Amino acid sequence: MNNSTLLILLTLAIVSLIDYIPRAFLWVKKAIQPQVGYGPVPRYLIMPTVYGNISYLQNIKFLKRYADKVVICTSAYESQEFYGALRKACRKYNFKYICVQLPHANGRPIKNAYTIYKGALSDINRLGARKDTPCLLMDADTYSNANVNNLVRTFIHKNLDIASLRCEVDNPRTVIEQLQAFEYRLAMDNRRMDPWLTSGACNLAKAGVIKHVFSKHSNFFAGGDIEIGKLAQVMGYKVKHINFTFYTAAPDTFKAWYNQRLIWFAGGFRHHVANMGSFGWHHFFMLFYNSLLLYMLFPLRWLELINFPLTLVAAIFLSWIYTAILAYNRGWKAVYLLLPFYAFIQSMFILPLAVGRYVKLSWIQRSFGLLKYDLTNVSLATRLLYKGLNVSSVLFIIYTATNFTMSRWYYWSQNGWY
Repeated sequence: MNNSTLLILLTLAIVSLIDYIPRAFLWVKKAIQPQVGYGPVPRYLIMPTVYGNISYLQNIKFLKRYADKVVICTSAYESQEFYGALRKACRKYNFKYICVQLPHANGRPIKNAYTIYKGALSDINRLGARKDTPCLLMDADTYSNANVNNLVRTFIHKNLDIASLRCEVDNPRTVIEQLQAFEYRLAMDNRRMDPWLTSGACNLAKAGVIKHVFSKHSNFFAGGDIEIGKLAQVMGYKVKHINFTFYTAAPDTFKAWYNQRLIWFAGGFRHHVANMGSFGWHHFFMLFYNSLLLYMLFPLRWLELINFPLTLVAAIFLSWIYTAILAYNRGWKAVYLLLPFYAFIQSMFILPLAVGRYVKLSWIQRSFGLLKYDLTNVSLATRLLYKGLNVSSVLFIIYTATNFTMSRWYYWSQNGWY
């Protein structure tokens, strides 16, 4: 084995570790633990979204426990059958509901959870909320076994503006669900370090704050959940992670998982490439990993794999070692042996297809989903500094990606192609 081969394997080992390096910081980065309280129940709202089909409202058993606080959010563009079923459910369980107008693009309403929330929060008085009223935004298939009153008490006590919450897979049974369950747990652990990565399944925010954030939201579905936390952080709001667990449905078939990941990676492309110069330096590790390694160096991954197939074998072996370490005290499952292949399908096949999905969504919405912030609270000098940092980070990523790719292309051109 020559020195060049050793260099490739060493580089691969280091790059493979990037998925796991954030875990080291978690030893010192602690999440906020919910406080158990027995005093008066605080005032708050639970706001699930449902549209298209009332059968998507699957967390009624959970919502019934907090019936007087539930406001179901939907659009003003549903069928009469939908509204009839919604009114029936609200009468039966003593829920409230709100129907909102939506923005249009290409002659059609842009219907997703974020445009519905934007409409619902445009008039918080109509919701029966004040500016400081905590609002739990959640999917209609998400629930928690713990007491939400304690979550809200903690949120208020810590004087937070927005909180990301722990979201795990509900009752994983199939192979694809178990792989997602492992992935979700690791992702939620990392929220302690990056609380601004808000989940679309559930997050908690003050009504006035989330109204302000949604006033700048792009309406883009792909990556719309993380956009909430990113906008809030840049706009100066206090964003933290509370270690309070919710459970949500995950795709239970490969086809459903594939379709979901197309949207997820389209959202990733929007955030990390289309919006590369949009405050990525706030969380430089994420910028480096996603913008550079995941998206910009995608062609290079195939180049290395085709010309040096041993890289795949090494990556699988390293992944098994890392997974065994991460599964320590959590229980090892034989299905985890599939995790390298699970990741390979996403980063090597789904990712390029997702770029096409982003382009399609952009055409439908007549928007590239570019992020916009309210920076009126900062000085002109600070805004100019921000622009300089944004431009510098983009130039750094593009320069690094271009030079690294060209150097490897030159290497293989000199040392023979596959």
